[in-house]
Formats: sequence, structure tokens, C-alpha cells
Amino acid sequence: MNHKLLTVIPVLLMLVTGCQEPVKKSSVATVASPATGTASSSAPVSFPCLNAPAVNYNTPGDTPITSQDGVNCFAWQTFIGLSWPVDVSQPGQPDKSASASNFGEPGVQQTSVWETYANTKSIFRANAQPPLPWGQQPEVPSSCKKMAQQLGVRVMQASRMPGSFNMSKEASQAFPGNNPNWLADKNGNLVYYEILVGRDEYNYINSNGLYNANLQAEHIKQHQNIAMPMGYDNVQGGLEIKAAWLSVGDPENPKWKKYKTSTAIIYDPASLACNASVIALVGMHIIHKTASQPQWIWATFEHKDNAPDTATVKTDGTVDGDYTFYNNTCSVNAVPAGCKPKTTNGIAVTQTSCEANVSPAYYLDTSGNCSAYPIRVSRDFAIKDSTDNHVASLNKAAQQMIANANADSVFTHYQLVNVLWSSAAVNDNVPPGNPPLTPLSTSGETPSLNTVPVANTMLETYAQGFNCLSCHAYASVARDAKLQLGGKSYATDYSFIFGFANKPAASK
Repeated sequence: MNHKLLTVIPVLLMLVTGCQEPVKKSSVATVASPATGTASSSAPVSFPCLNAPAVNYNTPGDTPITSQDGVNCFAWQTFIGLSWPVDVSQPGQPDKSASASNFGEPGVQQTSVWETYANTKSIFRANAQPPLPWGQQPEVPSSCKKMAQQLGVRVMQASRMPGSFNMSKEASQAFPGNNPNWLADKNGNLVYYEILVGRDEYNYINSNGLYNANLQAEHIKQHQNIAMPMGYDNVQGGLEIKAAWLSVGDPENPKWKKYKTSTAIIYDPASLACNASVIALVGMHIIHKTASQPQWIWATFEHKDNAPDTATVKTDGTVDGDYTFYNNTCSVNAVPAGCKPKTTNGIAVTQTSCEANVSPAYYLDTSGNCSAYPIRVSRDFAIKDSTDNHVASLNKAAQQMIANANADSVFTHYQLVNVLWSSAAVNDNVPPGNPPLTPLSTSGETPSLNTVPVANTMLETYAQGFNCLSCHAYASVARDAKLQLGGKSYATDYSFIFGFANKPAASK
């Protein structure tokens, strides 16, 4: 694995947002055929919710039950629907002829619906150019175009900040300050991130010109709120995805048959080299604005082999089990000379750490002297059942349901971490005509931060004590728009992606 490579370009129709912080009676569901709706002969599966999910292409527009177990089941159905094989002739649409028995087949051939959504780099382009047409992936670096053409597949790009490898704005983790926050597995392979949006949200941004910082300001001046559409019934509404992909150094290893995988081009902006690589999905945020939840539903999933629970780490620093992001052997090393170190309280760090969830000691660069090293990761807040939040039970039931449909499905190895929602939702964009300033309401935030933070070890590795909604309440218009609005921070409906907007070249 070449750790100088700083940009990943997924080359199957692939793909969040977010920063995270700081029982009802069981129902019985059977696996249904999405084409016929008839139940299979699989054994019934018990769910801790009334709106039990099913293995089909349905991505619901809203949750029919506003309870913790209800939104958890809504999240699982959304995950399954978005992960369904895409109709190759219609980006963003499921292949309704696909069978549940083939859902999640191992390998790089099966492209999921969400992987064909609009990448934020296709929407927020240089010089405020209009978004690329729906289904068209971002431009490819010139040195990679030949390889992309030879592979004969469509291309999308997800990038990290060249040079320092500090997270770029389109892929920033919830980590305070401006210190390095890259993540590498126990073999030193890097994780890359990308953000995508659904069709309804794409259309809203495009039709209102909100990809342009000047037009964002004009929108506010005309007393128009930035308010994404709401999901209901079969209407999707505002929907964003942030995915974490691990660059795989040993694709022949059988372990990767348990992961959703794809193909990528790894691009080195220093040498302009492009190399094909297998990448594995290790984490995903799905956030969804719905009629019942105008403060959005914040669901997060990850692979169950990522990391151990912090409580299971032994006093000698070792753990039982084989985890992708935890190595039982670790040595403390000096920060290489010439590397830019992390600072703590204004003092430069001089060595790496073997403690779990400690951010990198230095920035990466393209020289090869400051390359990635393994980061130990553990889950600070275990996934478990509580009186009113049966996440662990739901995961077991959903995984079994998928296995009943396809025992080889990679999605039997993914788990819901938790879902954040509001038990007393407030819509700050009502009435219209009075664009709100930040922060937006966090009324009824559930689970509350002091109960359990909702955090993903791949997306909030170094800030597992934070919370999505409290962070996203401060999402605002782009910097250039803010300057035209007297410096005021007008809210963008809990979505940070509007901050990516640029001004047209003539106005710079």
C-alpha cells in the first residue's frame, strides 16, 4: 500500500454528512420477495418494533412510528433499500427485478442505489458552475482519464486535501480544532470519505441555484428560507449519505467477502499517478429529513469487525478477536523529522500513541516521509439494548432476516450503531419568509447526549462523545454568502454541504 496516495476516485457508479458528538411487543416479519411481495419459506424473524423491515428495494419516505424502536427499524429499512442493486439504466433507482436471494453478493460487481447518488463535488463545482446532470460523476483528474476509459465504467471522485492530508471540507470528521484526523487500519491502509445526496435534495439545490454562494445570499435577501424538501410516503425528501471506505491492501484475503466492496482509482496529486484499488465500506451515515422529523433522522451504520468495545480492552492493551482497526501489537515511535506534528495546548507532540482513539501524531504529506501508521480504534459506547432502545436485538434480527434471504450477503455483517431523532420536533423554517439564523432547534433530541452519544468509530473516531444534531444546528451558508449578508450566519437546514458553494469567477 502506497501511503503517499491522497485522493480516491471510486470507479463503479459509487458514492455525509455530519459531525457527531458530543419494549414494545415484538412483531414478526417474514422475508418477502420484492418482485412478488410473497413470503419465502424462511423462518420468521422477531423484531422489537411494529414497522419491521423487509429485504426489498423499498426506501421509505418517513417513519410510520415515532419512537426509538420505530426510527431504528426505519433506519434498517432505509439501509436495505439504499443498498439494493441499482437499475443500471436509472441512477439512483433500484433494480426492481433483482431478487432478495442476490442481495449483497460479495465482490465489486454489485452497485448499490446510494452509490449512484450525486456526489457533492458534482454539485458544488469550481467557479459556481451549475451541477453536473443527475447520474454524471465528478470530473476526473486528467492523468486518470485514460485508466477510467480503459476500465469502461463511470467515474466519481472523493478527495482528501492534497499536501497536508488534513480532512477536506467535503469529508471532515467531527474532530475539534485543526489537528490531523486521518484514519488508518492496523496495516496502515487509509480510510477515504465521500458525501452524496438523493435526487430530491439535488433537484432542490439545483433549481434554487444554491450551489452558487452569490445566489445563496440573494435567496436569503429575498426572504426565502433554505429548507430542504420533506420525505413522506414514497417521496424521499432531503437525504444525505456520508460513506467511509477503506483502501484494501490484500484484496485476495477471504475476509473481504464480508464487506461491501468496490473498485477505486487512487490518485497521487504529487506524482499524478493513478492506481486501481479495491475499497471496502467500513462506515456510513444516513440522514433523512421527513415530515414527522423536520430536524432530520440521523442513522449511522458500520461493519461489525471494525473495532472492539473500549470496555473489553485488557490492561495490557490487547483484545480478544480480530478487528480491522485494532492491532494487539503496538509500539510508540517518534514523530519523523520533517513531519508537521499535532499540537496539544500549543505544544508539538513528539511521539505516536498506543492508546485507542488518539488522533494521529502528525500530518501526512506526499513526500513519503510522513506516511500513515496504524491507529488503534475502540468503541467508547457499546451497542446494546436499553429499556426503550433495542439496538442490539434489532441488529440480530435484521442480520438474520438478510441471512434467510441470502446467507452470503455482505450486509449480514453490518450493524446499526444508533439513531438520533426528536421526540418533540420543531420546524424552524415555518412559517416561510423568515430565514432563521443558527443555531436551529435541537428540541427533543433523542437519545440525549447525557444518555448515550450517537457516534460511528469510522466517522467520529476521535470525537465519540459528541452528537449530530447539536453540531448540525450550526450549519450555515457559504463563507462568501455570509460576507454579503453582513456576516450573519443564516441556517441551511442542518446541512453543512452548502458551505462548499463557491462564487462565480467574475465576482471573485
